[in-house]
Amino acid sequence: MSKKTDYIYGIHAVEQRLKKAPETILKTWVLQPHDSNALRDIFNQLKLLSIASEPASRKTMDKLVSGRHQGIIAEVKLLKAVDAQDLTSVIEANSDTNSLYLLLDSVQDPHNLGACIRTAVAAGATAVIIPKDRAAAVTDTVRKVASGAVEDIPVITVVNLSRAMQELKDANVWIVGTSGYAEQSIYDIDMRTPTAIVMGGEDKGLRANIEKECDYLASIPLIGDIESLNVSVAAGVAMYEVVRQRRQTN
Repeated sequence: MSKKTDYIYGIHAVEQRLKKAPETILKTWVLQPHDSNALRDIFNQLKLLSIASEPASRKTMDKLVSGRHQGIIAEVKLLKAVDAQDLTSVIEANSDTNSLYLLLDSVQDPHNLGACIRTAVAAGATAVIIPKDRAAAVTDTVRKVASGAVEDIPVITVVNLSRAMQELKDANVWIVGTSGYAEQSIYDIDMRTPTAIVMGGEDKGLRANIEKECDYLASIPLIGDIESLNVSVAAGVAMYEVVRQRRQTN
């Protein structure tokens, strides 16, 4: 039997779910005693919405989830999974916009996935696209790290990332893959048109078949004596270069 509910935790994650989809919250646990204004505000919202809230000790809450819950945990209905069929809808809905997609090839650390999603929302990205296999999925840890941003952007899971890239190219989206071996830097590429940034996994970077599908390969210049950036940091650098270029033309 498939899982129908999950836990989300942390002040920002629960606040975002209250804001975006309060009807999916089944029950909450709030740390008692507490002296947090943020927790007090959440508790008042829960009362107004008649959502069940149970006072709990830190020991009880630590048993429910393994992450840093900040005194608030919610049991929620799982949101509808966003899959390859939804990718077509998202592309069509944004065909007249200067879209920005973030594709993550085999990113396996849920903390990195959560950080990438949060940065994608901050940069105004259209969607985040991840593969179904050999990669982190959206879990309660990802939601916590993303601080509620998972509810603010389509995170689309696809069986075949190469096929998703081809669908984007067919919609006139230019694909820019990041690679430490690329001769041109991310600052040399014009990304003022619809663009997809592709980031590789933590250990090996982009797979060969994914590199082959890219229109451009670009590096992020490293001035100091380090080999590479964390994938979420690199994704932020690349997406905000897109933001910078597009603002220059406005």
